[in-house]
Amino acid sequence: MLAAALLLLTLRWQIPMMLWDHLDLVPIYAAWNDGALADSIFLHIHGGHVHTAAYAVLLVTTCLSQGHPWLDGAASWLLLLGYAAIAMRLARDSVDVSTRRGFALTLLIVLLALFPGHLANLQWGWQVAVFLCLFGTIATIRCLTRPQLSASGLLAAAAATLLALASFATALALVPTAVLLISLRKDWSLRKRCAASLPWLAGGIAIAWLYPAAPAVNDVATPLSLLLYVLNFLGGGIARFATPLAPWLAFAGLISGVAAAWSLRLRRDSLPWLGLFVFAIVAAGLTAFGRAAPFGADHAFVTRYVSFSSTFWLGWAGLVGCALTAATRVPAAARIFVWTIALFAVVNALHMVKKAGGVATRTESMARTIRDSYPQVDRSLLAEIYFDQPDVALERLRRLYEWGFPPFDEPRTGPDRPPNRP
Repeated sequence: MLAAALLLLTLRWQIPMMLWDHLDLVPIYAAWNDGALADSIFLHIHGGHVHTAAYAVLLVTTCLSQGHPWLDGAASWLLLLGYAAIAMRLARDSVDVSTRRGFALTLLIVLLALFPGHLANLQWGWQVAVFLCLFGTIATIRCLTRPQLSASGLLAAAAATLLALASFATALALVPTAVLLISLRKDWSLRKRCAASLPWLAGGIAIAWLYPAAPAVNDVATPLSLLLYVLNFLGGGIARFATPLAPWLAFAGLISGVAAAWSLRLRRDSLPWLGLFVFAIVAAGLTAFGRAAPFGADHAFVTRYVSFSSTFWLGWAGLVGCALTAATRVPAAARIFVWTIALFAVVNALHMVKKAGGVATRTESMARTIRDSYPQVDRSLLAEIYFDQPDVALERLRRLYEWGFPPFDEPRTGPDRPPNRP
């Protein structure tokens, strides 16, 4: 029911045209039709990220739908379903659902896996990059924590990591996460664990040394600002509606999650949840490293980050679920804290749904204004839809007009109109 509701809201509130980063697809799509895809930014680092996998998906969905964004959102929803399906498999393997406590914690895992906070990204077709990253992340963690890990499993994990990295730079957090999960496999010898970690270690060192988007040391915020950014980032997953409380909830979540992980250190089925927990923490640190200095700690509350911070609380719920269902007696303080987190998650979900509805209304108005006033579109609106670059925005709208893509109704004739690819 939750998955169906997310699909319906995604289609109902889909951003109606290419806006903001999504307009970067216009020259890529044109180059694809001209047979010159390699000359575009398709393979390039852009805005600190490699989005090649996301662009590949968007090229196909844009072609099939003739620019209507509903198919982009449907693709993101399918990837989210895959992410949630793996999370449900992990829950089935580790949480005893036959007890009331286990059933309640499993419901919390369901909510966090199919979190309505994802709507902010589901409704914007370009954010298929986020869901490719999430799917690649949980697939990597699942492969590395299976009961029996073979060479083919390691290859599958590496492929899933590459998929995530080719979608969103946040997946760089998978490198230390993968090394940690491999090092904790007690069924392997130390030598075997070191050998299996080498690809991730080599890749991580190469990225740290060569990544052109990495900020200079003097461009990084102070340690206190970095810490606050990290706590805001993590806390935003359940407290985007109450930002002053977010860092305190994140801090409590860190302490309780680490305590649960320590109590479960002999259980292999807790490792996937630990992987999600650690991934989110490292992702928050990497984001803070690049964003805290120029934008400040409150930038961590950007709505698109909720999808990533929700992985922290998903991992936390899994760790706590394993620990509490195995315990013979649960302290009252622990029960109260779990219920508090669940309540915040529910309220935050409703808050994010409301925000998604507001974004839909606003972008519908923008699309209507662009359609009605084209080509004399107000320059302030052009600047708003593409990063204070009105001339670039107008040129890309010209392409959309010629192709008959939204927000324009009828396709135009002439040499600039792309063919309908099968």
